[in-house]
Amino acid sequence: MSRAGLALALAVAGTLFAGQGARGQTSVEVRSGLTVGSHTSTAAGLEWVPALSHEVRIARRLRPRVAITAGYVRTAFGCREGFCRGREPTITGRHAALGAELSHGWLWGRVGVLYGTARVGTEGEAPKAGPGLEAGAGLRIRFGRLRVVPGLSWRRMSAETPSSKDHAVALGFDLGVGFEFN
Repeated sequence: MSRAGLALALAVAGTLFAGQGARGQTSVEVRSGLTVGSHTSTAAGLEWVPALSHEVRIARRLRPRVAITAGYVRTAFGCREGFCRGREPTITGRHAALGAELSHGWLWGRVGVLYGTARVGTEGEAPKAGPGLEAGAGLRIRFGRLRVVPGLSWRRMSAETPSSKDHAVALGFDLGVGFEFN
């Protein structure tokens, strides 16, 4: 992830904790799971070659059902077809994430924006940082302040290089563990 993206993520995370009279709870969530996807420059389409993805988020509840979130997302998936044939690289995205989350009972949904890079393998041109979008939904199972959070995610990431305007799309199933603070 670029230094600007990391600085943005840290600044947003700091504002979640700052401020007088904040009414809500703050929580930290760590997620990991399998992701599949496609990258336009590979000419492969959506491929079912999963790789491990991770994310860490901080959330600040503004109202009983509404929270803002900020964090770091690493999305990865494999590629075997198209120009990947014979090489089988991993496409990896590293992004700062900022979004909103709605919850009701055991259900949650999240939408947000991403900023960072997505790269095919380790060769070729260095990727340029760019914007992206994400959405996710799942269940929240509470055990006091601890919660287990299975979910599904969708991400569209910029994968531009100096010579191309590519993008990547990823679908994931992950499992998270969160902890709520006062």
